[in-house]
Amino acid sequence: MGSLNALLGTIQDGLAAQQAGLDVTGQNITNVSTPGYVDRSAVLEEQPLGGVNVAEIQRSFNSFTYSQVLVAHGQNTSSQTLSSTLGEAQAVVAPQGGAAVSDTMNTFFSSLQTLTANPSDPSTRSAVLASAAQLAQSFSTTANGLSQLQSSIFSQAQSYATALNKSLSQIAALNSQISQAQASGDNAPDLRDQRDTLVTSVADTIGAKVVADPSGSVTLFAAGGVLVGGNKASALEVSLDASGAMKFAVSNPGGVPIDLTSGVTQGKLGGLREARDVDIANTATQLDQLAYNFSNAVNAVQSTGYGLDGVSGRPLFAPPATVAGAAAAMTVDPSVAGQPGNIGAAASAQDVPGGNDVAIQLAQLATQPLNGGGSPSSQFASLASQLGSAKSAADTDAATRADMMTQAENLNSSASGVSLNEEMVNLTRFQQAFQASTQVLQTTDSLLSQFMTAMSTA
Repeated sequence: MGSLNALLGTIQDGLAAQQAGLDVTGQNITNVSTPGYVDRSAVLEEQPLGGVNVAEIQRSFNSFTYSQVLVAHGQNTSSQTLSSTLGEAQAVVAPQGGAAVSDTMNTFFSSLQTLTANPSDPSTRSAVLASAAQLAQSFSTTANGLSQLQSSIFSQAQSYATALNKSLSQIAALNSQISQAQASGDNAPDLRDQRDTLVTSVADTIGAKVVADPSGSVTLFAAGGVLVGGNKASALEVSLDASGAMKFAVSNPGGVPIDLTSGVTQGKLGGLREARDVDIANTATQLDQLAYNFSNAVNAVQSTGYGLDGVSGRPLFAPPATVAGAAAAMTVDPSVAGQPGNIGAAASAQDVPGGNDVAIQLAQLATQPLNGGGSPSSQFASLASQLGSAKSAADTDAATRADMMTQAENLNSSASGVSLNEEMVNLTRFQQAFQASTQVLQTTDSLLSQFMTAMSTA
């Protein structure tokens, strides 16, 4: 009788173990397309007195392939963000509809060329003033557009940092929950999946690297700093330094902020930083330099000319005080604005009104090199070309990084993802084992019934 009872206990354990295997297999099949889900398996172990039980539910997690996924995500989102942001900058520098600096510059010099043939014609002089105002407005609009784009990027970066800090707090909380569960013998696969998904989102934002701890928690690194350690989460702050560039600092619990700026090269934040503080900043600086040099070159010639009133010394554009901000502040000088007769076209008062020597010199500026080399139009073309080259390089890199991320995810999926073929094999195996245990149970039950009958008739 004791042996039969022991056998029943063994069978019950076997049925429970096979049922657990069936449950895990069913869960795997159900989540085959769930992002971030890692394949599970029921680990069975033999009991000392016979039979089998479930030792643990184990995740088929591969730390190496997952680390490659994190690297790929950080690099991919950085390049994609850089590419799209530089596209926005291109739209500012070279807008559609003929409003680019190069277009208005051509119109300006064309009006000056017309002035050389008709220096005393009021409508021709008015056309020169109108084109000068349009050119100044084009410089200003482009500079302000770049500045607004930089402000928008800064706001985006702050928004990403806010979302990032929320994820860091959640990762720290999951670290604590997983450690507690592991200490009680629960591997907590669902919690680990949640944590991995959050870590991947961090990689998309700023890059990420994780180091696992035997307790079940992870330490999360990014940009050269620790973002999460155990149940403690740091906070990322985004501000502007004295030069106006973005500054990234991490505040560890109980510590002082640590500057991570130079390490922010991956994720969306890395892409935004490179676009804003490198490519767009360089474009804005070159535009200011061009506006400064151009205004001074035109003014140097214009101020030698005499207007229809016989007065000289007037600039055409308001003289820029400094290179920085020259493009945004560019405008027609008040001494000439609204007064086409004040344009200095003649070389002397005696040449008024038909003199055109200075008008010819102004028109010739179209092909003469400014400070820094190159004609005005060629300098702007170089500025636009550099931005275009940066955009083209970013596009190429973005395509490459996207392919690399796909490869990394496929490799990780083959190591940690659900294989329907394997799950069907497991399903069959557990079903057969369950059926076998059921048959043994039926046989044991029959023997027990026979034993009880024999005992009652004895």
